[in-house]
Amino acid sequence: MTVQRILIVSGTHGNEINPVWAVKKFNREENILNHCIEYECVIGNPVAYEKGYRYIDVDLNRSFKATKNHDQYNNSAYEINRANFLVDQFGIHGSKPCQIAIDLHTTTANMGTSIVLYGRRFKDFCLAALLQNKFGLPIYLHEKDKAQTGFLVEAWPCGLVIEIGAVAQNFYDPKIIDRFLIIIRSLREEIDKLKNNLIELPKELVVHVHQGSVDYPRDEKGYIDGLIHPERINQDWKMIKKGDPLFLDSQGIIHKYNGEELIWPVFIGEVAYKEKKIAMSYTKKEVISSNNQWVYEFESL
Repeated sequence: MTVQRILIVSGTHGNEINPVWAVKKFNREENILNHCIEYECVIGNPVAYEKGYRYIDVDLNRSFKATKNHDQYNNSAYEINRANFLVDQFGIHGSKPCQIAIDLHTTTANMGTSIVLYGRRFKDFCLAALLQNKFGLPIYLHEKDKAQTGFLVEAWPCGLVIEIGAVAQNFYDPKIIDRFLIIIRSLREEIDKLKNNLIELPKELVVHVHQGSVDYPRDEKGYIDGLIHPERINQDWKMIKKGDPLFLDSQGIIHKYNGEELIWPVFIGEVAYKEKKIAMSYTKKEVISSNNQWVYEFESL
């Protein structure tokens, strides 16, 4: 039987240190070939991790569209070269090929333990369904955003992000480390059960589909002139309807949601997104019926 290899990436953002600790602890455990599934672990951005920075030149988790000298990018950037290296080493045609990539992240937003998917690949849906079924995790389906592309897991045939928060950057939280370990340890077991017909996928996959992002209120000079409203802080995944408060500006004016459709916000106040002019992102809830094709494509990896 073909050996299936899972790439576990921590430290894609160098100031998200809890995943790195979790993977180090995981690597101390016995990582033998088990049911023809094994792990390959790597720190995505080791230089940024050593310095405690999110990145050195550009965001590594937006750099994978630039692999193989994409003309749009200046390949003197450290992260562009790092993206090329990771694909050359661990990509499906690399020297240590992996079929699945799991990218571990933390957030300063109150996202809890969640899954992030990029696009609607059947293999990703299958893997996400396994984890949602076991742990009940919410899923953020990030699509339809041309300003945000080139994510790490998109460079592998199958992959997803595990996102856990809230935790400050460069701060260790043992509880969050334990959450990562629980999920990493469970991957091989759940995949093995699926391959041996010991479990079935749930009939439905519940996802929150990205609709867009909103910036903080700003003054005429472009400086932030409003804070997230107290009623909205730490309310990720909680429904918003028309008229609900979003921001409170320096003059005491409440900025409200004026859309007609119900939305669910995510990454509320994520510190790293201020540079991207994102205060929060909006999603809509969607229920996707499971498909046998998901399992077929996943098992063909």
